[in-house]
Amino acid sequence: MAVVAQDQRMAALRELGVSEAMQRLASGDCLQEAFRGCCLGPPLYAYRGAAVPEGPALVPLWDRDSRVAAVWRQHDGLAFIEFSIEDPGAFEVLARTEQGFWISRFDFLYERDLAIETLQQAAESVGFRFLDRHLASREAAEHGLTSFAAHRSWLHALVAEIDREAADPGLSARAARRPSP
Repeated sequence: MAVVAQDQRMAALRELGVSEAMQRLASGDCLQEAFRGCCLGPPLYAYRGAAVPEGPALVPLWDRDSRVAAVWRQHDGLAFIEFSIEDPGAFEVLARTEQGFWISRFDFLYERDLAIETLQQAAESVGFRFLDRHLASREAAEHGLTSFAAHRSWLHALVAEIDREAADPGLSARAARRPSP
């Protein structure tokens, strides 16, 4: 149950290689109003005695309600996680890359009924490259997202796809050269 010391948090985020935009949000710099209330630090709970998941030292990004978003380095790379301070052992790995993490956050923003232009501005402010793919995938899957489980399954599959592509930049180029069906 280790949390990077509060005074070392920003240095730890830099060392993990998260983007400057994510560092700015984690520090409390609201890059775009869409992020206020859902993706804005600094975190409080992890530094005020709340329990955290067992594992490597985690770096909290921000919290909302009783949920904390954080990142840690595991044996096979980064993991962006979210957990409830009420049950930290039941943490969820949201993504393995920052781009994959943004899929989960932008899906939340989409569900808040924000205008597409607002989502586009927010994506540009953090360097999120897959907003159009997220929106197209969401539209194509919409009729099947009739339950929490169905939505979760769709989102996990999309995040995994984006994680693979973000981790292998050559994959994007190969996919772009493939003829459309």
